[in-house]
Amino acid sequence: MTVKEFLIINHTHTDFGFTDYPDTLLRHHNAIIDDALNLVEEEQDRPEDSRFRWTCEVSYITANWFRQASDKQKDRFRDLYKKGLLGVGAMPVHWTPLISPANAIRSLKNLHLLKSEGIDAKVAIQCDVNGLGWFWADLLLDMGVDSFLMASNPHRGMRFNDMQRVFNWQAPSGRDLFTLHGWHYSVGVNTFFFGDNDIERTQTTIDRVLGELDKRGQYPYPVALMPITNQAAPDNGFPTRGVSDFIERWNAEGRTPKLRYATVEQAMDGVRKAVAASGEKPPTYRGDWSDFWVDGVGSTAYETVLARSAERLLPVTDLLAAFAQTGDDRLLDKAADEIQLYDEHTWGAFCSVTHPDSPFTRIQLNWKTGRAHNGFALAQEAVRKEAQKRAREVVDGKIEGDFRLRRIDRVGDKVAKPGDKPLNGLPLIPEEQSYYVLNPSSVARSVRWPVVHDHAGSSPQTLLDAYVTDRFLPGMTVRNSDQPSASHIIAVDLPPFGEAVVKPVPVKPAKDIAMGESWIENANYRLEVDVRDGSIRSLVEKSSGRECASPTQPLGQLVYETLEKAGLERYGTFGGGYDWSHMETVVWPKHTAYARRTADQVKVRGARQTSMGIEITLDLGWYHGDKATITYRLPHDGPGVEVESVIHKQPIETPESFYMSFGAPGEKARISLDVGDRIIDPVKEQVLYSCEAWIAVQGFAAVETDAGALVVASPDIPVVQPFGIQTSNAGSGREGDAASLAFWVLNNHWDVNFAASQTGRIPARFRLLPQPKFDAAAARAFAETTGTPPVIVRAYESATKSANPLVKVDAPVELGARVRKGWNEGLVLTLVNHSDKAVDAKVSLPQHGIASAKLVDPIEQPKGDVPLSGGVASVTVPAGSASFVHLTLS
Repeated sequence: MTVKEFLIINHTHTDFGFTDYPDTLLRHHNAIIDDALNLVEEEQDRPEDSRFRWTCEVSYITANWFRQASDKQKDRFRDLYKKGLLGVGAMPVHWTPLISPANAIRSLKNLHLLKSEGIDAKVAIQCDVNGLGWFWADLLLDMGVDSFLMASNPHRGMRFNDMQRVFNWQAPSGRDLFTLHGWHYSVGVNTFFFGDNDIERTQTTIDRVLGELDKRGQYPYPVALMPITNQAAPDNGFPTRGVSDFIERWNAEGRTPKLRYATVEQAMDGVRKAVAASGEKPPTYRGDWSDFWVDGVGSTAYETVLARSAERLLPVTDLLAAFAQTGDDRLLDKAADEIQLYDEHTWGAFCSVTHPDSPFTRIQLNWKTGRAHNGFALAQEAVRKEAQKRAREVVDGKIEGDFRLRRIDRVGDKVAKPGDKPLNGLPLIPEEQSYYVLNPSSVARSVRWPVVHDHAGSSPQTLLDAYVTDRFLPGMTVRNSDQPSASHIIAVDLPPFGEAVVKPVPVKPAKDIAMGESWIENANYRLEVDVRDGSIRSLVEKSSGRECASPTQPLGQLVYETLEKAGLERYGTFGGGYDWSHMETVVWPKHTAYARRTADQVKVRGARQTSMGIEITLDLGWYHGDKATITYRLPHDGPGVEVESVIHKQPIETPESFYMSFGAPGEKARISLDVGDRIIDPVKEQVLYSCEAWIAVQGFAAVETDAGALVVASPDIPVVQPFGIQTSNAGSGREGDAASLAFWVLNNHWDVNFAASQTGRIPARFRLLPQPKFDAAAARAFAETTGTPPVIVRAYESATKSANPLVKVDAPVELGARVRKGWNEGLVLTLVNHSDKAVDAKVSLPQHGIASAKLVDPIEQPKGDVPLSGGVASVTVPAGSASFVHLTLS
């Protein structure tokens, strides 16, 4: 056998739920670490190879322990860590690809705390999940992490026989992260039976598994990492006793491979040295490590909509807090923490499907969905508080929220001054007020927003009035009387990070507007719906005469999917009878037969014109009781087509899915996906054995053919299947090359945790931008400005003020930019270079000036000075990478 030594790491797999109630588990994990400290100290006198060592898997749990531990306990931890008897993983939790780059950086506060306690984690660990967003590779390297361990789960994931491989994961910047794609975290006890005293069974399993590994030739190194969790509780379990005795007996009998206890740092270092000693450089894989498990976010589809909406508000609030004189990001921290726990990989209990009405299941599912609800509410409250602070510094007089519980007369109050007379005998109405407007994006935008009802200090008091509208999110309107003005809109063109104070403008009669029974038209497009299935039958770009809809790949088609043989239930997707003692048996069926159908009934409500655009609405229905409403809108002012759908879902527990498909005409389809600070071609830029069938996007997906391109911005739905619906092939490989993007709106097909069924109204918005040729910069700007709302605060009788940027970035090519309040002082500007060449940028703060500028890492540790002259900082952003610049205001 090639492998001569196993480096054994003992840890627990961290689930926020699944085995126990999540809040209980936080206390439970504190007890796990306490127990590990005791066991490490008890076994210090053993021989070096069998001396017990413990690895703390994720930094969220370790940081939580430090927050509550006594000074004596902290000293014990630090002492054992320095002695190499305790290991610490750097990654906050096990992520789904829902986590955005901005919120990912916020989650590193846990690592920041550990560094302040003298813990310098160098290895990042991900378990259960089968992938990690590509932007993490650079982020980990920027933090000084030098290696990455992935312990995938073959259940609903990549095959066991594809695991155990070493490679360099090349980050977007071109730097390499040493990576071990190891076995599942429970393999040590579930397959190799370490510690149960049946030494012959362990030897037999080792001979079988390593013999097969040698045949495949994918691991040519003499040292391998072997994870061990507790056999009774692989997830959220205590340290495993008895393994030290097993190691001593094994080694004393001269068995192979040799066994040696290690921390994760020691184990990864041992593997790295073995690789170096081989003289052969491991392969390099460049691209996104797309996760098979990301489809589960569709099992709580409504909450995923809320979480994504809230996640986009976090950078908005950070920008406001960075510039408000009394900016405060503590509430933002709470919101971010809630959303991070939603983005974490655990969804419900191990019995969520088999016993969906058990309190054990319901409590865990409600806790998980509650993270999205709480995160959404806190994000709304945080952005309102910081928007009010900033608005008060800019406008003249009072703003919304300054009047406490004014009389509610359905119109706004005018602030009376001596000699004033009511305007036309009435109090001042919303259309006559002023509005503070902020563009929170790093690209210029034309804000077009409805003038909303003045709540006059009534509920909801913790939301901006501008966000209590369906323009912010379908379903946000709380009163029938809250309908926006039909006569005025808020309209202003703003530079990146620009702010202004404006008056609403009258709605101008739109030019070239026309409509019929099943079609609408404006100056840019003529859109005709297909009355057979509710999709777009024709979309003509009027300036070029180009037809943007395909006769063979439907545009905007809503598709319902079930198993062809419903009696198979969830085994139809996953197979069954897995033997976890032979993990190579945990594989999916090669092909699953599905039944798919479009709506059985379609009714066209007809077309109408609003202050936002001209639109046509359709009602759809299916045989089993599900219904949907789809509205296609051509905006009066702005590019593209707006698609808003709401699925009215019935509680169905048999496996099912809904897709919204967007096809394009032409041949030779190419797909581009925004996976977070990077756009990938999934055919060329995915790590080997990634999930090819469904991939999570942050902002948009695009399909390009020889006939043109279509960008689909997706504010609500993260998971897309490139080249059409791909579920039949169980995630491995792709079927066909259709010029189509199938967004996975919802599902409930998994066989372990996640909701057994979904009900109620589930919104899903899409924004379509036809292009003659795919333009990445335009696609990013389109997704950013259609996905993130502007900040709008009503200002009573304030004078108008012209647009003025808070931050100005001058560069020869487009740079992404985000601003956050510094964790101690000042602000941190993140500059993202999407190009393959280094970019020199000039940064200024036009309204404040810059007192100092320094390069920092993602957790604000200094890396060097930034040249500063005349209030302008000069920053070189490496190719394909990000730079973090700490600025203090003058």
